[in-house]
Amino acid sequence: SDFRPTITYWLFQTVTGITAILLVVTVCIIFIFAHPLIRLKAYKYFWLTHNLYVALYILCLIHGLARLTGPPRFWYFFIVPAIIYVLDKVTSLQTKFVELDILETELLPSDVTKIKFTRPPNFKYLSGQWVRLTCTGLRRKEYHSFTLTSAPHENFLSVHVKAQGPWTWKLRNYFDPSNVRKEEMPKIRLEGPFGGGNQDWYEFEVAVMIGGGIGVTPYASILNDLVFGTSTNRYSGVACKKVYFLWICPSHRHFEWFIDVLRDVEKKDVTNVLEIHIFITQFFHKFDLRTIMLYICENHFQRISNSSMFTGLKAINHFGRPDMINLLKYIRKKYGHVNKIGVFSCGPTALTKSITTAIETVNNARILPRFIHRFENF
Repeated sequence: SDFRPTITYWLFQTVTGITAILLVVTVCIIFIFAHPLIRLKAYKYFWLTHNLYVALYILCLIHGLARLTGPPRFWYFFIVPAIIYVLDKVTSLQTKFVELDILETELLPSDVTKIKFTRPPNFKYLSGQWVRLTCTGLRRKEYHSFTLTSAPHENFLSVHVKAQGPWTWKLRNYFDPSNVRKEEMPKIRLEGPFGGGNQDWYEFEVAVMIGGGIGVTPYASILNDLVFGTSTNRYSGVACKKVYFLWICPSHRHFEWFIDVLRDVEKKDVTNVLEIHIFITQFFHKFDLRTIMLYICENHFQRISNSSMFTGLKAINHFGRPDMINLLKYIRKKYGHVNKIGVFSCGPTALTKSITTAIETVNNARILPRFIHRFENF
């Protein structure tokens, strides 16, 4: 015919045009609500809008049906990921557990809430792995990811939840003893466990573990598992023979609950497989007289009592951030007989980047052992 289609026709009167507009709108919504600030402050809206991926793929499949530029081809690219996705969903049904009883809750300093709950039958996991869980006392379908802080040999499961966003604050307030509740104790719904970057520590004869901020939570499980296995000869066949653990925190009071974990670990470490160093970053400049006096007092107290005057631990306290390059060089010199050393870190992105840079610098010397970095960002 003599009809000359306009841009309005192509956009709003064809299947290709309409689906294209809807695709752009869908992608924009998902992108905007995936912003870290929204995920932190309004996780519910992030989760709801992220489920639009279903509509996204349906629209992609419909988009080429009008055959304006040729037969539809998107399904070529969609079919393999779709099969993998379905298989993953079927597999995840086996790791989805019914409601579990809460055994104990405790409000810890620094806005951390400890939740201890029953372990499902035949629930197997490795230290350092994580789960997705929800509390029936809050939104039942809103799941959040947390690292398990209980060790695999224990007959219960536990997580330590740092109150940072709306859901975690509601969880803390829900279990606050000052808030009188007439309803019964809620339950925990669980999915998992899932793999984490820190779970392969036992594959290395020497390992360096670094926890920063709330990123110390995987090591509550790993260190407990390590000393239990080595002290009972349970891990006699495991490669790991020495672990250096570095805890980087603003001050002890920010994560007092973890000091209790370290105290228990030190008591169980009869084979001295573990060496702990604590780095306090929220102090004055390293040349400030107050910092120097604290360092001298701590050093003297450590020598005469073999424990820290701040924590009561055998772990050595340092003021400032660790010099990762010199530390890695020292470990490489001490363990020159091994081929590779595992470096595991969990914490803020800035911590991960600084460790990665230090490892690349040391590895550039092309001297064995090589350092292999595996990490998780919190």
